[in-house]
Amino acid sequence: MTDQKPKEFVNQEECDELAKAMDTKYRIAMNSRNFSIQAIHDGPVVSVKVLLANGDESFYYPVEGRVEYEKEELTAYEAALFLVDYIDNYFEEFLLEEEEDLFLPIDWSAHSYESVNFHLKGQVHNKKLDDLADRILAEGAPVEIH
Repeated sequence: MTDQKPKEFVNQEECDELAKAMDTKYRIAMNSRNFSIQAIHDGPVVSVKVLLANGDESFYYPVEGRVEYEKEELTAYEAALFLVDYIDNYFEEFLLEEEEDLFLPIDWSAHSYESVNFHLKGQVHNKKLDDLADRILAEGAPVEIH
């Protein structure tokens, strides 16, 4: 038996594998959308962003979570996986049970699950239109829409 050092943090390859698993799990409700996951370890805080978006970003739904992992007696790795798991459960309700009619607050809100305290936020955007509006404002004139 070898002594293995605990993993320090989730790498991008693991995040990509988790996103692919979520794509498969919710395949029936995806409507040409896909998941992507990012995990960030910044000092005492672990943050995770799970994004559900379509190709042109006319549907763009980032759900973000953060936790002060040491206060919650977790490693950074455990905290990241905890947040991904919780957000996965949220998307299960959002996509399969509530017919996309269940939303998180757009500002950070406190949550507790399995005795872990953390914060979540999320907001559905039409990033394609947001970017177009930004271009119109920046250019000060109408722009051609494709």
